[in-house]
Amino acid sequence: MGSLFLLGLKSTAILIATLAVTVSASAQPHRAVKPPGLAEGDIIGAKDYPWSAIGKLNNGVGGSCTAVLISEKYALTAAHCLVFRNSGRYLPAESLHLVLGYEKQEFREHYRIAAYYVPPAYHPEKPYETLASDWALLSLSATGPARPRPLDIAAEDNIHDRNLMTAGYSHRIPYAMTADQKCTLVGESHDHNFVFDTCKAPSGYSGSPVIVANPNKRGFAVAAMHVANQLWQTNTIAVAIPMRTIWPKIRSCMEGGKCGFQVIAHGQDPTAAELLSGRAKSYQEVRPSASAECVAGGDACLMSLTGQP
Repeated sequence: MGSLFLLGLKSTAILIATLAVTVSASAQPHRAVKPPGLAEGDIIGAKDYPWSAIGKLNNGVGGSCTAVLISEKYALTAAHCLVFRNSGRYLPAESLHLVLGYEKQEFREHYRIAAYYVPPAYHPEKPYETLASDWALLSLSATGPARPRPLDIAAEDNIHDRNLMTAGYSHRIPYAMTADQKCTLVGESHDHNFVFDTCKAPSGYSGSPVIVANPNKRGFAVAAMHVANQLWQTNTIAVAIPMRTIWPKIRSCMEGGKCGFQVIAHGQDPTAAELLSGRAKSYQEVRPSASAECVAGGDACLMSLTGQP
């Protein structure tokens, strides 16, 4: 048995069956690390590339996750970061804000979330069973003049023997970005839906990228996205969804503009009181057919989440 901890939640610790892992004996970590939420990276400059492409995603009711800029218009985060825990329902896009270059309560760029897409296979009521689909594409609307450089996407399979890095906004250090710049791949699940690494990814890192240097050494790319921590033997390893599984589902949106966002911003920001009381507009899920490809813009799923009073 093993314990899986979603990184964006402050107090989640549910015992589930250990994920199947393909790990070579030589790759097994030997140094015991602290439990999830306690291992922190080094504080770094949030305005310096590539960290400048990583932001803090605030949800309007005091919660936060991490998100990464993958183009001028789009960012990635974890799907469970968009769910209001009190109700188990998706938050309105209006309540979500992404800030980049955030440190000491100041930021370089602020994005409103204009819309977002969540894979139909992800079920908020079954976050562990559908963890392989725990990602979301955010459509951004900038409110400032800054244009941070996004990270590239590394969709190749082979990240073995490569130096990995990650960064994000830990709940324990909310006003500074922390990073682990020297971590490695441990293995991957038998179904290839997850990769496991030694990166320090404390609570708050949901949506944080696993970063690799581009082959030409001229920039950095996102190879995977952290969603959880897994207790394994006497160690803690980070669980990430590889970009090779996400990229095919968002490519038509990013390259061709064929997007079918399920939650679209329609009004002003709801107050925290409205969200907590349930008076703000929330969303009741209406799932599209299994054959529909939402990101490709199919009519069957253009509004698979509909507003409810």
